Amino acid sequence: MNYIKTNFYLAFIYDSRWKLFVKGFGMTVLLTISSFVLGSLLAVLLCRFKMSKNKIVKKITELFIGFLIQIPTLVLLMICAYLIFVKTPLPITVMAIIGLTLKTSAYLCDIYYTALESLNKGEAEAGLAMGMTKIQVFWNITFPQAVKAILPVYKNQLVLTLQETSVVGYVAILDLTRASEIVSSRTFDAFFSLIAITIFYMLLGKVLRMLLDLAKREKHIDENDLKRVGE
Repeated sequence: MNYIKTNFYLAFIYDSRWKLFVKGFGMTVLLTISSFVLGSLLAVLLCRFKMSKNKIVKKITELFIGFLIQIPTLVLLMICAYLIFVKTPLPITVMAIIGLTLKTSAYLCDIYYTALESLNKGEAEAGLAMGMTKIQVFWNITFPQAVKAILPVYKNQLVLTLQETSVVGYVAILDLTRASEIVSSRTFDAFFSLIAITIFYMLLGKVLRMLLDLAKREKHIDENDLKRVGE
């Protein structure tokens, strides 16, 4: 019991080491949300290029996405930090967000592309035959079906993005994993610091998935309201 109390004290209380975990948690949240949101937007653009009828644009996009998927996340972050942006005044956090955004966008682009390719094109053609514009067909027919198809995988990718932020400590960013390493090196005991970040990652992943589920329910309610108004 004394061992547990002593190591708990050294891991969190002594020298206010709990502040390292708080800062690391905030950084992990920032990196996850910003890179996932930006990656989702960039993935839309990449998907559009990948579906282009121009063979050159399509091929270049496929090669670019393939490069991002195959290269390890840590290597991509190091390329951003120590090669591409090394002579720029950008903060290291911004460089990490750029790297994580690129990585996330590549995964999401494939998810979008697969979902769109699997849709029933007959419904879109029927919409066009009824006089709808391509934009109307996309927002009223294609987009709702695509969202329904990608949402389960989309939630998983959000958790994967959260997990991939754990390597940013290697480019001198204090995230949850880096905070655990610092505390462990000072206490010479990794038990409590690893337990702490494990709980943090699990809870954060659960909360992020719940937020996406909540957004899905809200969207479903809004669509039902619109249908009732139309009736």
